[in-house]
Amino acid sequence: MAEAAGKAGKVGTTSAERRLRATGRITLVGALVNVLLTALKVAAGVLGGSSAMLADAAHSFSDLISDGVTYLSARVAAKPPDSNHPYGHGRFETVGTVVLASLLITCAFGIAVDAVTRFGQTQVPGAIALWVAGISIAAKELLYHATARVGRKHESPITIANAWHHRSDALSSIAALLGIAGARLGFPILDPIAAIIVAVMIVFAALKFARVAVHEVTEHALENEILEELSSGIRALPGVRSLHQLRARQMGPNLLVDLHIEVDGATTVSDGHEVAERVRRFIEEKKSNVTEVLVHVDPEPEGDAREAAGPFRPRDEVEADIRRVAGAAEDVSNVRVVLAHYLEGRTAVQVGIEVDPELRVREAKEVGRQLQLELEQIADIDHANVHLEFDGRRDDLPRSLAGNRGAP
Repeated sequence: MAEAAGKAGKVGTTSAERRLRATGRITLVGALVNVLLTALKVAAGVLGGSSAMLADAAHSFSDLISDGVTYLSARVAAKPPDSNHPYGHGRFETVGTVVLASLLITCAFGIAVDAVTRFGQTQVPGAIALWVAGISIAAKELLYHATARVGRKHESPITIANAWHHRSDALSSIAALLGIAGARLGFPILDPIAAIIVAVMIVFAALKFARVAVHEVTEHALENEILEELSSGIRALPGVRSLHQLRARQMGPNLLVDLHIEVDGATTVSDGHEVAERVRRFIEEKKSNVTEVLVHVDPEPEGDAREAAGPFRPRDEVEADIRRVAGAAEDVSNVRVVLAHYLEGRTAVQVGIEVDPELRVREAKEVGRQLQLELEQIADIDHANVHLEFDGRRDDLPRSLAGNRGAP
């Protein structure tokens, strides 16, 4: 068995840079909008005498903090691996998502508490508060859609969570709008009722993001659709006979994938490695956010035969026994190469030997046959295949043997 590992190359790095630029840009736009809305709402709350608008201003300020957490988390998560974080810094984005979920719950709690304190309130706010609430709803709903679109496109959970923070602000502005309008129409009870409903909606959204973050930290399996899509494509690649144990885990915005593939048991190590590289390249092209792929190459299906056979003797020991037996054989002048195959719980060897060039072909083949019988008496060798060379001229010597001559 062999393993091949790889990291995303130039394509993956470019994708990560695009992702960082896009999420950073929309987060800064959101921060600018939140600064303007916070100032506008504070002014409207004070001038219009609206406690609902002042509470909404506090929510917009929390959105500004959310933008800061999102921006910093995304930038830290984009850092390359180092000695302390060999798999990268993607989990910092997960931490940021948890922080944002906590902020959402805190905002919901504040809205609910404020709503309870406004039961029985008779103050009639000014019209300016009504207009600012409408502006806030429009601005934050547009900002939600723009941020959510970027988050989904670049598969950034923290950006999507931040988009929902924008929407929670829009919802709180709706509550403020209803409360202000209700108070001006003589129904002030509408304000706290609407605010409590909005608070409950925000809590559910926050718990959803917290659940995603917990799943990531506990390495919850990805959706079957993603793995099935990768599996069907890998099975169709040249050289892949089968695959199993395909697994993927989320590391912030990144995916780490590992799997076992089965290749021809008689293939060379370099050929098996090339098949593994083909699998790695396919996965990285299929999923742009994959940063690590580990491909374990199996020469046969894993089963009871290999388990029952237990560990095989090291190849060097087997080769030493083969050279000892062949060296004692008459008319064998040299052992050129030894290849060992460990399949189905058995050991099969291919041995290339040089024989006396003065021998007739029939005599040389008899030398090979006798050596084969002697080699199969060695412990652990179940089958031997002997190939002949006549003074450097090969008789039925396969390419894998002819191109890998051992020392005389």
